[in-house]
Amino acid sequence: MLEDLRLEAAKGRLSRLCITDDYRFLLLDYGNRELELQPVHKAVYLLFIAHPEGIEFKHLGNYRDELQNYYMATAKLLDKEKIKEGVDHLVNPLDNAINEKCSRIKKVFLDIMDEYSASYYIISSHTQKHVAGSSRIWYERLKVITLPRELVVDKTR
Repeated sequence: MLEDLRLEAAKGRLSRLCITDDYRFLLLDYGNRELELQPVHKAVYLLFIAHPEGIEFKHLGNYRDELQNYYMATAKLLDKEKIKEGVDHLVNPLDNAINEKCSRIKKVFLDIMDEYSASYYIISSHTQKHVAGSSRIWYERLKVITLPRELVVDKTR
């Protein structure tokens, strides 16, 4: 409930995020300010925008094709083999590439807005506790973008 109140208070300061048909990312309420992201960062961001329920990094391999499609769409001039290689790094749970990409995305937002507002746009952690029966407890460590999806204007679809 506290988070709902915080979200309502922040909505006045949160900008609509427009993803143009040529995959430019614009903050409409910040004077159409463009986010300077490389195609790989855009692909990662698009994947997480498409999954508001969140994704565990260790399960990124299940999203390989979707991520590759986003990467191909955002990096039209890049060789398909380079794209495939880049996606392999991102979905490999033993590689730190996905964390590096998320850190870069976070920095881009923090360069534009305050930390509280940026927290809605970045890919951040959300831990859910699950209890199965009486003795089994496990945690799902999801990564999510908490920006309300009504603030996302996606012109690529």
